[in-house]
Amino acid sequence: MRLLDQWLNELPPSHRILDLGCGPGSLPIKLSGLNVTGVDVDSKTLANNPNPAACAESHNLPFANRSFDLVIAHHTLEHFRDIPGTIREIRRVLKPDGRMFVTVPAGSSFSDRLYRLLLCGGGHFQRFSFESLISQLEGTGLHLAARQDLFSSFLFLAKRNFVSAGPVPRRMRWLGTLPSWSFSFARLFLNLATRAVDGCFATRFSLYGWALAFAPENVSPQVEPGTWNVCMSCGAGFSEPPTERIAWLLYRCPYCSAANYRFPPHRD
Repeated sequence: MRLLDQWLNELPPSHRILDLGCGPGSLPIKLSGLNVTGVDVDSKTLANNPNPAACAESHNLPFANRSFDLVIAHHTLEHFRDIPGTIREIRRVLKPDGRMFVTVPAGSSFSDRLYRLLLCGGGHFQRFSFESLISQLEGTGLHLAARQDLFSSFLFLAKRNFVSAGPVPRRMRWLGTLPSWSFSFARLFLNLATRAVDGCFATRFSLYGWALAFAPENVSPQVEPGTWNVCMSCGAGFSEPPTERIAWLLYRCPYCSAANYRFPPHRD
């Protein structure tokens, strides 16, 4: 999101960022070199986080009031059981002029429904609609400043998700016996098929969710264009289609170097 990039570029070195539900670290390239503190309930993933981090629940943060200038919840709110408590804590630890950036799946999207079906919920405890989500997040005292539609690369269709010790439904365990190439083919097929159907019939099968920026000012929110170009190997999305082509219809992801099909600009 361009507004987030602007905020990060303008952020003084002394200002603090809270990475809420950080795991091994959110947005590592964008947040590199900034004053980031993480928090997560999984101590094992925190061991791989290069930033200072605390092991705690999102609704009971171990930080003083008005400690942070920016809170980032990158694909994490759907995993929190206590959203009202989380919102109260965000409001408490943010400074009066603080800001917030959130990415979440759309609860009614084809992508999220497929994810929940195959992975027995996949740890998604919340199912958001756009209106209900905005209403809840503005409980932090902030206002929606910008929004952007996010599109799925169906990255969760990977063999490792079906052979791990995770809660895979019994009826889906046979998927773990399939060769790895079959998952790559399924991702490619779903990327091509959903975008083709959306382009022809103005449907929303390729929608994943939303990126949302919140600020203290109550202004008309910016609507930033989404993109169909999302890496099928690392999940990185691009505000503009990547320019490094390796063939007429392929590009190389600048983050993981994987080859991806290049989609035309998305039109709402």
